[in-house]
Amino acid sequence: MTFRDTAAGTEPREANPRPFAREHGDIQTAVVNLVDHLAPLVPVARQIEVAREIASLIASLPSAMSANMFLRQSIIRRATATSDQVIDGLAAWVTVLFDLANLQQDRDRAMRLEARLPNKAVARLRRALSQSHNGCIIAVPHIGSLELFAAHLKDRGFDVGFVYSIGRQPTPTERWIYAGRSATAATPIAFARRNTGAEISRVLRNNGVVFMVVDVYPSAKYAGITVKTHDSDFRYPPGPARYARTGTLVLPGFASRRDAAGFSMNILDPIAYRTWMPVEAAAREFTQDIASRVDGFTAEQPAAYWLWHPIPNDPYLAIAERQRPDLLTALVPGDDEAVALAVEAAHAKWTGSDQTDPIRWTEAPPLTSSVLPETVG
Repeated sequence: MTFRDTAAGTEPREANPRPFAREHGDIQTAVVNLVDHLAPLVPVARQIEVAREIASLIASLPSAMSANMFLRQSIIRRATATSDQVIDGLAAWVTVLFDLANLQQDRDRAMRLEARLPNKAVARLRRALSQSHNGCIIAVPHIGSLELFAAHLKDRGFDVGFVYSIGRQPTPTERWIYAGRSATAATPIAFARRNTGAEISRVLRNNGVVFMVVDVYPSAKYAGITVKTHDSDFRYPPGPARYARTGTLVLPGFASRRDAAGFSMNILDPIAYRTWMPVEAAAREFTQDIASRVDGFTAEQPAAYWLWHPIPNDPYLAIAERQRPDLLTALVPGDDEAVALAVEAAHAKWTGSDQTDPIRWTEAPPLTSSVLPETVG
């Protein structure tokens, strides 16, 4: 077993039989089972359309997943999200699941998508690595095809690692997600483990690049660094500022949601760390600079924002409670199990149809249409 398998709590030779068992109300596992089945059958260019059909099915009934996406899309957009905008966000998440399935089932197929990364961005990263005392961090939000971003940098010759969250005892679904991330060929680094810092430092010492998702701080134990974004207070992780203080250059990076042709990536100039300031003040200013760039990109690409998942001390819920109670009154009680069963019914229907016929995926009718009101319940 390698270090990365130990850190993730997985055993590389351990079977992970399909379909994955799920708990009551577990929509994510129902969707993963469906995507895992469909990914090798659906042309990669068509997967974004199928992802939207799956998202429409999820959003056709009220659930915690749709409610979370409604709150987050509303706050990101500084408006009240429509049902189509909620479906956009859920479709972006399902598309990420297709990316993970493609990578672990047939990496070459996954990587044949057009990957638009400006030459200036690559030159910027190479220059930063040549100037840095300790590798580079790419600070990214929960937007777009992050695993493909990491995989393409790896294939361009960079030593790449990425920090991600996984349970102490990973579920079959978490192990499936981990398998997709591992197929990037980058080094997965589990968040909040005793050796997380050591593994990050190992990649950085090798003049490598570590992806850190920074737009939320998934810790119920630590406060993080408070920044202003989306017109309110958010908690960002302290890691980027801590590494910047030791000479690591931190560059904001972004990936678009992929379309039928492919997707785009960009890497911006490093964020300046104010070494002359007291440590806490410098960390606040530095992290605020990251947040401002992330906020700007998120505002430009809200449909690519895919994080519906529960967040400790959820900042989006806190904003709704303090500043947007109208968003909470727009919600109705959800039934997660009903949504999971609807996804499984679609899975059974599709499994029983002519899945092996490629024409089905060029002329397929919509799976369902959303019955959500314009302000999602």
